[in-house]
Amino acid sequence: MTSETIQITTHRCHLLQSHAQPKAIVVKPLGPFEWKCLEEEFCLTEQMAGQPIGMAAFEMDTIDSFRLPDPTTLGWITAQLLPMLKGRWDNAPMILGGYSLGGLFALWASTCTDEFTAVAAGSPSLWADWWGEYAAEHPSRAKWVYMSVGNTEDHTRKKPYALMGECLRKQHALNQQQLGTARCTLEWNEGGHFANIEVRKAKAFAWCVNHCLG
Repeated sequence: MTSETIQITTHRCHLLQSHAQPKAIVVKPLGPFEWKCLEEEFCLTEQMAGQPIGMAAFEMDTIDSFRLPDPTTLGWITAQLLPMLKGRWDNAPMILGGYSLGGLFALWASTCTDEFTAVAAGSPSLWADWWGEYAAEHPSRAKWVYMSVGNTEDHTRKKPYALMGECLRKQHALNQQQLGTARCTLEWNEGGHFANIEVRKAKAFAWCVNHCLG
């Protein structure tokens, strides 16, 4: 595996690959401290997918960076990041994903562009007040949508985590209605919101890789 960090105008981006020509590319926002487990996440994803992948993780400096809508970051992705990745990795299918607030960003961005073949959202923050109405009117433009949630998240008294299960059940039903039952899934994982995050992200990306490649 090779890892390279480059500056692309306004964002630092970490590029990981183990083969010269990956079969699929994972694009993801990288929150504070998340970079410490990035290589582990990459290796787990490639192992679970059974396919060579590339990964482009762009840094988001603070939690405020995930406030939506975010046309500035999405514009940077479509105008700056993706053209560079397509030139580097020969137009492999693009997968957008993230965890928690990053998962919400991924789902939102997939409603705004056709650039991504699949979207992966681990325990996405769908409790945001505006999301339900927005999602009903703006279906994902990706072909495949994966979501996951911990099986104890809605058994806690602590909000907003207590709302996760209900929110994801509603969103999954909406995905089935908008995209078709064969093109989306909702997976329940052991534990709460902060359990086995790297493994859960890798499972999400691997599902997307395998469905993109058919």
